[in-house]
Amino acid sequence: MVAPQPSLPLIGGRYALALAFLVGIALVASQSMNLWLDRHLHPTPIKSAETWAIGQEAQLELTLITADARRLNCAHDQLLEGQHCGFSANKHAWPRAPGELADDNDYDVIQPYRTADTNALVLVSGIWAQPELALRLHREPPAYYDVKKQARFVAYCKVRFVGELSNISLRWDTGAKWQEEPKAMVAQALSCTLEPPTG
Repeated sequence: MVAPQPSLPLIGGRYALALAFLVGIALVASQSMNLWLDRHLHPTPIKSAETWAIGQEAQLELTLITADARRLNCAHDQLLEGQHCGFSANKHAWPRAPGELADDNDYDVIQPYRTADTNALVLVSGIWAQPELALRLHREPPAYYDVKKQARFVAYCKVRFVGELSNISLRWDTGAKWQEEPKAMVAQALSCTLEPPTG
């Protein structure tokens, strides 16, 4: 009579150790895991809309796709420290000054955005003139990508509030219907990064 052979374990000790080691490396190497840990271990205080004040600076998290550089617009006649909407109140394109460059990333043009953390409305100028966002726009030009397939991302921007506009018209896509907002704070981007600030 033949003695039964002992069954071999499906995963041996060395193999299990190596597998656990590889899984650990994959978790540690994951950028999204690191960002999640960093945000929870070192949260950055974000000023809520209620504490925004004219003349003050704030750190904003803005949710974007590169197509937003051309499709987000506001319409209003008021100038705030040289910043203006892309359209006047009568929905005509804002006239360019004589000699003004045609491709300047619209540094002085105000656009509507939503904050990623609180979904608050804020009007900001100069977003796409910031180096990291200008580079992203260059690498992912809206004309070559279907808007529905563009990856949404967050821009972490330090801004200075320059004023508030009342009875403003907003448009969230080229050719879309204008929507009226009773008022919104206006800020100028001082610096923006695609990496969450630490500390």
